[in-house]
Amino acid sequence: MSETIEKTAETDPRDRVKARFYVSKFTNPSGAVVYRVQGLHRDRSRIRENFHTRGEADCRAVELNLDHIGSEQTAIPRITSLTAEQLRHAETAMQKLEDPADLGRAVALWLKERSKLTGQPAPRLDEAVQKFLVWLDRESGLRDLSKRNLRVRVTKFQNSVKNLTLSDITSDTVDEFLAGQNSGPIAKDNDRRALSRLFSWCGEKPRRWITANPCKLDARRKKKDDHMPAILTVEESQRFMQAAESYKGGRLALYAAVCLFGGLRPFEASRLKWEHVMLEDRQIRLSGAMTKTGRGRVITISETLAAWLQAYQGGEFFPLGWRRDFDEVKAAIGYGNPARLKGAVAAGTKWRPWVPDILRHTAISHTFRQSGSFGLAAEQFGNSEAIIKAHYFGRVSTDDAKRFFSILPSKKATTV
Repeated sequence: MSETIEKTAETDPRDRVKARFYVSKFTNPSGAVVYRVQGLHRDRSRIRENFHTRGEADCRAVELNLDHIGSEQTAIPRITSLTAEQLRHAETAMQKLEDPADLGRAVALWLKERSKLTGQPAPRLDEAVQKFLVWLDRESGLRDLSKRNLRVRVTKFQNSVKNLTLSDITSDTVDEFLAGQNSGPIAKDNDRRALSRLFSWCGEKPRRWITANPCKLDARRKKKDDHMPAILTVEESQRFMQAAESYKGGRLALYAAVCLFGGLRPFEASRLKWEHVMLEDRQIRLSGAMTKTGRGRVITISETLAAWLQAYQGGEFFPLGWRRDFDEVKAAIGYGNPARLKGAVAAGTKWRPWVPDILRHTAISHTFRQSGSFGLAAEQFGNSEAIIKAHYFGRVSTDDAKRFFSILPSKKATTV
């Protein structure tokens, strides 16, 4: 009778919903009956551990479930009037203090200064992320692309670390998460930026859940020269535009031209229409909804860009199937992922990673060299003069700029 009750309890699907890790009876190939603890960690790694007795298995399941929700394990049981939540916070505080007597003094100081603060008790990571995503969708006012980027990266972090109280998440927590990602430095930097936005939001009014952002880099970390924006050489730029012209009748020539010679970001180019292009006035006028900063920008059309716009006038700036076609075009100069290409790949080709804004960086570098003005370059590309000086000053020579702006279309201009 007891065996029937136990079996019913183990196979009840409701029990598996309540706990991340659960116990079930299992018969080994040898015929021995054991109790198996199984479930999934946050990083999706699976646990399957066998025990001879049900008691051992239950203890292990409790340990794993507590670890999953972020609880600290107590080595020695003690009688206390504190709740589990209070005990956890007390242990955390004691670990941070050298002298146990400092705890009382710290509490006294907090009670004295608490009236000056408006913060709320810090929730756990899961709750904070849930509220952040609600704010992101309903109140942030960000573009859909930015929302999707933040949602994906923040959720990835949530599913990869313990469900700690926000105040217990440190820079080491973030660094360990980033180190475990199988991605390049640019992707990791984007992950850090997204997490920084999450924790900044957690520290803003009216929440004030945390007082420090664990994603802020140490002020002593200096940016090195190898972090300068990547640009194409003049030769690569010429071959890139030739590939854009020759691929499918030049369907990506307009996109390539406005990015390489006009400095538009991929997002901006994807929203560009001919109604925004004033060829007679030599201007491209971007509204706030089309830019990264949310502020409108007027781009001066150079003679080189004008030649490309006139040659392919009336075409689409961002045609259907852009991603697949763009992979083929940039592959012509050795950039991208060969696994995404439709055609055969030549053996021995050395592939380089494509930086999303590499065309824009190339445009800014050559335009600044041609004009020699920090102010004009900053106005043209929507950056500050400090950014132009820090990242684009001295990247190319005067001769490079002259050759760069000599890259013209082979197709004759369309008669209007």
